[in-house]
Amino acid sequence: MIHALHGNFGLPSDWDAALPPGVPARAWHLWEIRRHHPEARTLTGFATWFNNQVAALTDNGPRILAGYSLGGRLALHVLLDQPELWHRALILSTHHGLTHAAGRIERLTHDARWGGHCLTAAWESVLHDWNTQAVLSGPSQPHAARITEPWRNEIADAFEGWSLGHQQIDPARLGQLPVPGVWMTGTNDPKFCALAQSAMEILPSFHFQTIPQAGHRLLSESPHAIQSCLKELAG
Repeated sequence: MIHALHGNFGLPSDWDAALPPGVPARAWHLWEIRRHHPEARTLTGFATWFNNQVAALTDNGPRILAGYSLGGRLALHVLLDQPELWHRALILSTHHGLTHAAGRIERLTHDARWGGHCLTAAWESVLHDWNTQAVLSGPSQPHAARITEPWRNEIADAFEGWSLGHQQIDPARLGQLPVPGVWMTGTNDPKFCALAQSAMEILPSFHFQTIPQAGHRLLSESPHAIQSCLKELAG
């Protein structure tokens, strides 16, 4: 069964076109999890909670973990928390961690500003500011404001609890991860291509794959390429 995690300001439906037909799959709702399960509001807390939920399910076939951007960062913590639970993984457009304490402190400050912006500004303005970031440039269409605004508080809170500034993945632990997988980026996303190549230097169980002419938002820009990859991983 495929277990999929969406990105920031996203929803489970982001995965609809990327999940292969005929393969059991569940796209999890990160904002519902934050609202109803306070124990999952940190990166490590999410990993423990999520693995416990998955372990309790009675599903057949291999367990495949897929995560995009924020969901990819959460997926890395999930894999490291209980690697024996997972058979394969797909990581999309993901940052595997800042290497210096100063960078993490700077990111925590940056994300705290974003969290406050989410709570105080008009939601349409928040989405405009998020979607006009250079890293997110591309042809994809973001969600309408009315669809994501009910999750405003959870999205704001996630900027703190799931901040990249809190992410401290030990490269040695990551390098020993036994779960095989694919780390995928778009060729028009140079920052995350470089991050993926850096991850590959310490993660021998994964291989790096790029999607030509795609940017950061792979779920909307290249769903068929992701679908094909997931089908192969599930097979």
